[in-house]
Amino acid sequence: MTSSSMVRRRQLPQLELPGAIVAQGRHSIALRWLLSRALTLSILVFGHESDVTGDGKYYARSLHQLFEGGGLRTTLQEYPLPVFLVILPQFVLGFLNQVAFIILFALSMLIVDAVFTGFLWRGDGRRRGDATNLWLWFVPAMGPLAYFRFDLVPAVLAGGAVLAAVRRPAVAGALTAFGAALKLWPAVMLPTFLIRRGDRRQVLIGFLGTAILTGGLAVVLGGVSRTLSPLRWQSARGLQIESIAATPLMLARMVHPVGTWDIHVSQYKAFEIFGPGVHLTSRLTSLLTVLGGVLLVVLWWRAHSAASPSAETLGWIFLATALVVTVTNKTLSPQYLLWLGGPAAALAVRAPADPAVRTFARVLLVTAVATHLVFPIGYNALLKTHSFMPLVTLDLAARNLLLLWLTWYAVRQVWIQTRRAG
Repeated sequence: MTSSSMVRRRQLPQLELPGAIVAQGRHSIALRWLLSRALTLSILVFGHESDVTGDGKYYARSLHQLFEGGGLRTTLQEYPLPVFLVILPQFVLGFLNQVAFIILFALSMLIVDAVFTGFLWRGDGRRRGDATNLWLWFVPAMGPLAYFRFDLVPAVLAGGAVLAAVRRPAVAGALTAFGAALKLWPAVMLPTFLIRRGDRRQVLIGFLGTAILTGGLAVVLGGVSRTLSPLRWQSARGLQIESIAATPLMLARMVHPVGTWDIHVSQYKAFEIFGPGVHLTSRLTSLLTVLGGVLLVVLWWRAHSAASPSAETLGWIFLATALVVTVTNKTLSPQYLLWLGGPAAALAVRAPADPAVRTFARVLLVTAVATHLVFPIGYNALLKTHSFMPLVTLDLAARNLLLLWLTWYAVRQVWIQTRRAG
């Protein structure tokens, strides 16, 4: 980096999210974390958002059946077996009680959140800067949902992988593999960390070592069929109402709410839309997925052709990959937004004064709030012929437009970064 570019970088404004304060110590950041998380949990109590505990209750019921002899092969087949590492200890510590499990599960997610916040704070130079500030606001924007889905764990693992990508490539590979063992999607992030030529061996050692360990354990405990069941489950699912592809149909349903389209929980435990155009739209998502894959290959190749992509470039590629995978899929649940928060905060550590990161962060926060308004606040109205159904549908459409904008913006940043590097 030249001296003139260093001067220009120092002159760039710092990320000014609401309440940004620079140069604060450990006790100050701990207090802010406690206050923001107390706010998040108070929404659960006073905002009547108990619906977010639904998945926790489902985990508990499934684990109870496991202890009654259900077996690993038939329990939570939609999730990879390593997920039991994330949910089983709380169930045992809670003496197989559903209420105790939900409380312990939420506490465990709070611990994961606190540890990640600490890493961001250290990466920020032990001050309240871009990354810490973004994460402190992002979780309350998502609401208490963040603590009642295990998606927070792969989101934090993804953020950790971005933080470790340049200095500890083996760690980045291991975190990516463990994230994939929990939620499958992080596996597509592996090419991002293989872009830097000098890091490939270490990334592969970390990734393959972790993948062999978790995959081998899954095969031994559940067999090949159970190990592959999440892939079959995902491929067989229908068109989820919150997906980008379903948005035109949801808007059409808003105009013709009675008799044309139906929404109900499918056999895959998700709210899906049924009616005219659904089959065609589902087929189009397959084409979009292929086109999205082609786009990602182009981005990876451009970065590969560069001399040595920076940590900032890798962060943008990671976000672009996560977003392309999300917007081209026929499924999209509210907790999927958590996947973006961790890597975005990690990117803010690596590019602490980049205006593009600031813009992305602000739009991401608005997208998180819009998601919160859809679920759980407006979800019941969205599902039924309710007076507020059009309003919630429009909010859902706006949220999906924001996701498309974030995708375009991340892809654009990768294009710019790789053009400069090349």
